[in-house]
Amino acid sequence: MSSLSPESLYQLLPEIYRRRDEEQGFPLKALMEILAEQAGIVKHDIDRLYDNQFIETCDEWAAPYLGELVGYRHGPEIPGVSQRAAAANQIRLTRKRGVALALEQLATDTTRWPARVVEFFQLLARPEHLAAIRPENHYTLDVRDSTKCDAIGSAFDSASYSMATGRISQGEGRHHFRHVGIFLWRLGQYRQSILPAYRFAARRYLFNPLGCNTPLFNQPIPEPNINHLANEENLPVALKRNAIAGDRLSVFYPHAFTLVIDGILLTDDQIQICNLSDAGADWAHSPVSLVSVDPELGRISLPASLPEPESLEVTYHYGACADIGGGAYSRSEGFIVSHVAVQSIGDGDSIQVALDLLVTGGIAEIGVSHRFAESPNVAVDTDQTLSLRAADGHRAFIDLEGDEMILEGGPESEIVLDGLVITNGRVIVPDNGDNTLRRLVLRNVTMVPGLSLDIHGEPVSPNSPSLVVEIPNVTVEIEQSILGSIRTVEGASVTVKDSIIDATSKTGTAFSSLDGMSHGGMLTLCESTVIGKVAARSFPLISNSILDASLDDADAWTAPVWALQRQTGCARFSYIPPESRVPRQHRCQPQFAVSKAIEAAQLRNPSLTELAESHIARGVRARVVPAFTSTRYNAPAYGQLLLSAPEELRRGADSGSEMGVYHHLYHPQRHDALLFRLNEFLPIGLDAGLIYVT
Repeated sequence: MSSLSPESLYQLLPEIYRRRDEEQGFPLKALMEILAEQAGIVKHDIDRLYDNQFIETCDEWAAPYLGELVGYRHGPEIPGVSQRAAAANQIRLTRKRGVALALEQLATDTTRWPARVVEFFQLLARPEHLAAIRPENHYTLDVRDSTKCDAIGSAFDSASYSMATGRISQGEGRHHFRHVGIFLWRLGQYRQSILPAYRFAARRYLFNPLGCNTPLFNQPIPEPNINHLANEENLPVALKRNAIAGDRLSVFYPHAFTLVIDGILLTDDQIQICNLSDAGADWAHSPVSLVSVDPELGRISLPASLPEPESLEVTYHYGACADIGGGAYSRSEGFIVSHVAVQSIGDGDSIQVALDLLVTGGIAEIGVSHRFAESPNVAVDTDQTLSLRAADGHRAFIDLEGDEMILEGGPESEIVLDGLVITNGRVIVPDNGDNTLRRLVLRNVTMVPGLSLDIHGEPVSPNSPSLVVEIPNVTVEIEQSILGSIRTVEGASVTVKDSIIDATSKTGTAFSSLDGMSHGGMLTLCESTVIGKVAARSFPLISNSILDASLDDADAWTAPVWALQRQTGCARFSYIPPESRVPRQHRCQPQFAVSKAIEAAQLRNPSLTELAESHIARGVRARVVPAFTSTRYNAPAYGQLLLSAPEELRRGADSGSEMGVYHHLYHPQRHDALLFRLNEFLPIGLDAGLIYVT
C-alpha cells in the first residue's frame, strides 16, 4: 500500500515538476491524492478477487454467480436474508437428494427458520416386516405415557396412525406413505440475563419480573453436523412439563434456564418439574424436598424444608416474534454518542441520582437486567440531549410503583429512552409552564399496555394511557417499541415505525387527545400495528400498517379511525377499518379488495345493481379483517398474524410482505422461497407440507 500513497506517487515525479508545482500552490500534489485514492479502490478490488472465488468469503453480489456454477437455483428474493448457506451446501444436499436430513437443511438454509422433517410413512400403523422391525412403534398408544400423549400432533409425535386421504400440501391430511412434513419455528428465543425472581408469595416466585406467567423456551444446542436430524434440544421449542421432566431435565438445564439461591447455582438433581397451576388460593403440588419449576407457566415453588432464601435469581429464555420492545438483543447501532462520560447504573444504584448529574446532557446507562422500583424524573437543559438506556445485551425494568415518569427539557432539548421496560405507571411530558422539550425518542422500549399485568397476563388498567404529551411543538419518535395507548395535545407530532400501539382492545382508544374523546396531534404510522381507535389532527403517512379498530354499540365516536384534516397526507398498503375518515387511500384494505370484487362482478354482469354491489362490499369487509395469533402483551406470538388471516393482509404490503409490525420479517417471501426449492429436492411421487409450529 505504501506505493499507492499520495506522497509516494508524488515523489515519482521529476523534481522539476515538483518545484513548479510548489510555486503554483501544489495543484499537482492534489491530483496525486485523487489518483492514489482511485488506485487504492482498484487494488482493493483486485485483492477481493481471490476471496470472491469462495462462497464463504465472497461478496453478497457474487453468491448467485458461484451458486450457478454448482446448479443452485436462486429462488425468490428475501430482503435481509442471505442465500449464501444454501448455495454453499448445494453439492452436499444434491448428493442426499430426497433424504430427510437434506430437506431439513434445505429448509433452514432457505428460510433461516429452525426446521425438523418428519416422514409420515414411519408413523403409519402397519404389520411389521421381519427384515425391518420397529420395536419402539406400537399399534396402539400407551395412554399412561404422558410424554407420548403430549407429543401427539407435534413434530416429535411417535404414535401410530391409520392412513389419511388428501394431500398434505393442501392441508388435507398428514399420515400417508407419500407425505413429508416440514415443521418450522418462526418464533425466536431471547435470553433474559440473571435477575431476581419476582416474589409472588412466601416460597412462591415467578420467572418474569413483571409478575405474570411466562412460558419458558429452549435455547437451541447447535447440531453436531449436517448429518444430524434436529431434536427438541436443537430447536427453540416452548418447554413442556412432561417433555423435560425426570432424566430429560439434564438435557435442558442449565442452558435453557437456571436457578441461583443465595449465590449458589442449583443442579438438575435439586430441581423437579411439575404442574404449579392454580389450585384455589394456592398452587398445585407443593414441593416436599426439591425445588419445583413449572416451565409452561414460569413458576417456582420452594419446599418447606428449605429455609426462606435471601435471594433467588434466575435466567431464562422467552419467546418473541422479532427484536421489538425492551429486550436483550443487540441495540448498540442505535446508541447516541456523547463527549460526556457515561453514568453507569448498577445493582442497588438509583436511577434518579445518575439523571441528576446529567441535567447538562449525557448518557445514563443501566448495566444490569434488574428491576428498579422508583419513579425517575428526567430533566435536561436547553439545547442538550440526555439518554437513559439499558446497556447492550441487557433488559432493564423500571417499576414506577403507580406513579409517573416525568420528562422535562429546555428549548431544543432532546430525551432518548432506549432498551427499557416501564411498568406500573405512565410516562408524561407535563405542561408545567417551563417545559419546552423539543424531541422525545423512544427506541426499543416497552411501556406495558394496561400499565401492568396480573399473574395471568391480563392488563390491570386497560383504559389508562402509557404515554401522555401535554405540551405542543414536541416531536415524539417511536421505533421498534411496544406501547399502550397515547394521549397528546393537538400541537404535538408523533411518528411510529416498526412498533405496536396497544389499547388492549380494538374498541379502546389507542391515540387521541388528553380527554380521550377528540383528536390528538399529527400521527405518522410506518410498518406498525395499532390495536384500538385512533383520532389524530392529520395523518401525513400511513404505510404498510394495520389499524385494528372498531366501535362498540355505546360509542360516542363516529368513526374508528379519523383525521381532522384529510386534505393532506396519504394512506397506502395498509388496513384501514371501514367507515374511517382518513386521507386518500392507495391499495388499502378492505377498500381495495371491495373495488376489485365489484369490478370482477361487473365483468360478469354489466347490469349489476347498487344493492348487489352493497351486498358484495359487506361480504368482502366481513372477510378481510385482521386475525392475530395473540393480541395480549407477554404472549410469545404477540401481534403475529394468523396463517389463516386474509391473503390481502398477509401479502398486502408494498413489498409483498405482510402488513403491520412484522413486515420486515418477510414471512411470505420465505414461504415461497422454500416451496420453490422443494420442487428440486423432493423425490417424484412425494408430497411435502409446510407445518408452522409457531
